[in-house]
Amino acid sequence: MDRFRKVMPMGNKACYDRHVKKNQERHRQRLASMKCSIDCAPPRRFPHLERNQKKEQLMEERYAEIEKDNRLLLERMSYILKCKGMDCYATPHMKLAHSLTRDERRRDMDRITRDNQLLLRRIQQAEPTYDHLAFAEDARRHEEYLRNICELPVAIGLPRASQGKRSSGRMG
Repeated sequence: MDRFRKVMPMGNKACYDRHVKKNQERHRQRLASMKCSIDCAPPRRFPHLERNQKKEQLMEERYAEIEKDNRLLLERMSYILKCKGMDCYATPHMKLAHSLTRDERRRDMDRITRDNQLLLRRIQQAEPTYDHLAFAEDARRHEEYLRNICELPVAIGLPRASQGKRSSGRMG
């Protein structure tokens, strides 16, 4: 308050003090009579946003489809009950559905089965391409050559891992 007095010139100090006190009192009254400015009420609701018309339309269509299916099922059930079971399907104009290519598929399966059996017989009757006796004789001859070449005794018929361990033990 004193700073303002120094800036603004005044005629009478008492009148100025009375004027300042009056303004302060008016300010306090305004503060006391002030209403809160926070609105705690829910926001305004717009009717076009409250209802989702697209969802309602889809639900209506779905319900209509369900009603249609139910009506068709009810008609079929009533027809079946009225006809006493399968008697109504035995009419001469109705034939049971069957495959048009059933006979052709059966012939193809028979032909494939015959071909497979012929192939199996040919495989079973085929002679082997090598003579196992000659193969065993050749292996025996190679082992004999190996014994003649090696200075140390050869362990023939053992797995390779055990042969490597024996030969490395003798070398070192």
